[in-house]
Amino acid sequence: MIKTEKVSARTFEFLQDEIRSAGTNALVEGADASTTAIGQPTVRSNVTQIIGEAFKVAATVDAVKTHGRAKETALKMVCAA
Repeated sequence: MIKTEKVSARTFEFLQDEIRSAGTNALVEGADASTTAIGQPTVRSNVTQIIGEAFKVAATVDAVKTHGRAKETALKMVCAA
C-alpha cells in the first residue's frame, strides 16, 4: 500500500508496534487479573522518493474556449497530481 505523508528529511524513522495474536482472555467475575508483557515498538526507517511529471499545453489550446472547463492547463495540472 502506498500512501503519502509529510516528512522533513530524506531519511525518516517511525515506530511499528507488534499486534499480538488473539487469545483466551475471558475472566470469571472476581478473578484476579494477570499482567501481560508488552514489547517495545520496532524502529523502522525509510527513504523518501521525489516523483515528477511534466506536460505541455499550447497557448492556443488555452486561448480557445472549450465546453466544460476554463483552461486546458488547469485540467492537465489536476490530472498530473
